[in-house]
Amino acid sequence: MAGLDRGELNARMLEAAKRLTAALVDSGAPRVRDLHRGFSHEIRSGLDHTSRAGQQSTAEINRAGSAQGDRAAVPAETGAHVREPAPGPDSTAGTRSTNTFSEDRAHPDGRDRFEISSEEARELYEGVRDREPEFAGTGNGVIRVDTSAGPAVVRFETGRPIETFVKHWLPETTAIRYGSECGVRTPRLLYAGTDPATGKDFMVMQYVPGETHGFDDPELMNWLPDLLDQVKLIASHPLPAELAMDIPTWQRQMIQHADNAYHNLTPEHRARLDQLGLGPLSDYVQPDLSRAGEPTFFGHNDLFMGNLQFDPQKKPWILDWACAGPSDPLYDAGFFLERALSSASETVGPATDMWLDRVPLANPDVDAKAVLRTYQAMEDWRGMAMVAAKVPRTIAEDPGKLDDWTLFYNHRLSRHPEPPWPSVPRDEMADMLRGWV
Repeated sequence: MAGLDRGELNARMLEAAKRLTAALVDSGAPRVRDLHRGFSHEIRSGLDHTSRAGQQSTAEINRAGSAQGDRAAVPAETGAHVREPAPGPDSTAGTRSTNTFSEDRAHPDGRDRFEISSEEARELYEGVRDREPEFAGTGNGVIRVDTSAGPAVVRFETGRPIETFVKHWLPETTAIRYGSECGVRTPRLLYAGTDPATGKDFMVMQYVPGETHGFDDPELMNWLPDLLDQVKLIASHPLPAELAMDIPTWQRQMIQHADNAYHNLTPEHRARLDQLGLGPLSDYVQPDLSRAGEPTFFGHNDLFMGNLQFDPQKKPWILDWACAGPSDPLYDAGFFLERALSSASETVGPATDMWLDRVPLANPDVDAKAVLRTYQAMEDWRGMAMVAAKVPRTIAEDPGKLDDWTLFYNHRLSRHPEPPWPSVPRDEMADMLRGWV
């Protein structure tokens, strides 16, 4: 090592340490890999930070080396084989494996580690990805499995994602952790990864035994207080600084996202909406500028009966956090009540009053009922635009569905009888939908 100053010597020592860490993690025995995989990015990140500091301030490194005296010296034979490190993939958290599956067992922020290994997750996913899902969601399938962490489900993409016209604000893994941190009943995330061979994402999550409840559930008023306690807990989690915004800004972004999705629909999908006379969302809803300065809160943004699981104690668990992020406290109210109760249900009024009483707004002067009507309009638009993708297939499979879809469209349009909303008589609607097939 003759001729090297202490700054260069320390830099080479750091590079050697980085290669040693890589060797332990990437080339060691399976047990070593499993033990160290989860925090390998933290080790490497720390070494990278130290190395950068050394490059930026060689003089300080030299002074530190001088303070250590001869104890910092490395025998010549140790340094004789030091080489410049070959370029390699970034080792920060969240990097996907170049083999088959992500081998990083830490969440993107490095705070939590997955409970099962990538090897176990790969075997689980490969064992179910070609099977018929036991439960189906919007573009996802769910199959129950047994894992080393207990009963679980694998949720995986089943095909081309369906456009829901709702903005995704956060990685779902982050949103799930937020929910868990504030005490919400949500299944534990055991693993999340991507199959690079197909580009499809999947998750392994705790299985919650129980049941789902249907539309117009007669027991709703009994369990709604518990659900509203969960909603308040969700709202208690602070938003990331970069997502903090007021209500009109949030509304504008939600509307803009829906408009962008509308304009990017397939030609066939757009042609159906054009025939219906349904334009972009901004034709019907605009941000409420009177609420400027009123802050958003963390919300689920997709709360409805299909995303609730009732455990054996009849307590609701909240599932599917893909849309969670900043929200108006009234958005989940409007979304949930619209999709849980028919307009003719005697429960609508009491359930709405309970929600407004238990989840108060930051600004008590807001006309909550008017805001709920606005979000009902957003949901009506969204529902009509979204289902146009599947109406032809479902009618082709079962011609009796024609009457159901005709009623679906006419019911929603009847709630908005004034322009610019389209007006299509029932018989014309049935003929139009039949033509879509």
